[in-house]
Amino acid sequence: MAALSVLGLNVGAYAREVEPFWLDAHEFDVAIRGLPGAFDGFRIAHVTDMHTGPRVPLDYLERAIRHVNDVRPDAVMVTGDIVHNSPKWVEPAAGLLSKLSAPTYVSFGNHDYSLFGSHPGASTIVALPLQRALERAGCTVLRNRAAALDRGGVRLWVVGIEDFWSSLFAPAQAFAYVPRGEPAIAMSHNPDSAQFVTPFGPKLILSGHTHGGQVRVPLVGAPILPVANRRYDQGLFRLPNECQMYVSRGVGYLKQVRFCCRPEIPVIRLRCAA
Repeated sequence: MAALSVLGLNVGAYAREVEPFWLDAHEFDVAIRGLPGAFDGFRIAHVTDMHTGPRVPLDYLERAIRHVNDVRPDAVMVTGDIVHNSPKWVEPAAGLLSKLSAPTYVSFGNHDYSLFGSHPGASTIVALPLQRALERAGCTVLRNRAAALDRGGVRLWVVGIEDFWSSLFAPAQAFAYVPRGEPAIAMSHNPDSAQFVTPFGPKLILSGHTHGGQVRVPLVGAPILPVANRRYDQGLFRLPNECQMYVSRGVGYLKQVRFCCRPEIPVIRLRCAA
């Protein structure tokens, strides 16, 4: 019994003090049909769920940003929950993202809008100052908008969609910026939004929101996930309409605990599909 108690204490200490800050930095290929040859090998660092606020230490987030710069991506795409329900943390979060060396594109998550709760409705009390601060920091903020990446006159579009749990979610408005037939990558924080995004033809959706569950039981998976479709917990998924989606476990947390579910910063290397 004493040995089991010690083991339990050690596991608890590991889950609270070690794994929440043990970044999993990895790079992998995603083959995309119709990707312009100019973008073959284009590398995207996917940052999500920083939850800048009183719970996640700023020095840890600074280390995450330094890592992104160290791997020298072609672009950084930030898919929401940059702050945690407070304008107090807008400037510190913008300061962090201002240090990114690569062009940075940002969409918002459910905690980036309101002072309270995870379902923000139409609130923008946090989102408006956050957008202004990020734009001053040099980020391209895409709220139901799109921006073109250009390589030698060939374009790849980045489409940022308002959060699915916000009443502002409007993929049709966002994709109206993309000319018919041109390839696009969508940033949509909540993977449950995929069924509403794929009809517009993106080749890849980048999401977060789930944190991978934060605690994963071996051979079972995550007991708690904030999504309706529990299949979309973490990793790469094939979707209809020749689309793929990557759901990142994110950088931060809601509660300071992770087990078998390290925080991550994936670097996605785009490849032309045969």
